[in-house]
Amino acid sequence: MTAQNTGGPPPRAARDEVAAALQTSRELGPEYDDAVAASLAEKLDSAIEARVREHVAAAQAPAARLTPQEQWKSPRLIMGIITMGVSIPLTAISAGMMGSGGVVLAWMGLLALYLISVIGLNRR
Repeated sequence: MTAQNTGGPPPRAARDEVAAALQTSRELGPEYDDAVAASLAEKLDSAIEARVREHVAAAQAPAARLTPQEQWKSPRLIMGIITMGVSIPLTAISAGMMGSGGVVLAWMGLLALYLISVIGLNRR
């Protein structure tokens, strides 16, 4: 991937291209200015399109897959295991104390806890 040009001088190739276009325009005279400008614009458009394609391709590249060892250390998996481990006794306790409404409430709380933790982990 090419380095981005942020505020510094233009790359050497671009400067050479513009200098060559100016020299050609001077040599051919004012009647060819439009043709030289159009040619330069086409070359610059091609260069810009190539760089945009390069950046888009880099942004759309698939994320690296986790190895099995890394996958077992994933915070998302650990939170899922903890949530499932807590859900069994919490379901039994809430069903015994409040009935089916307690089970629904307990599972909504567990789901909210899991979603909040996973969303929080994705923001890092």
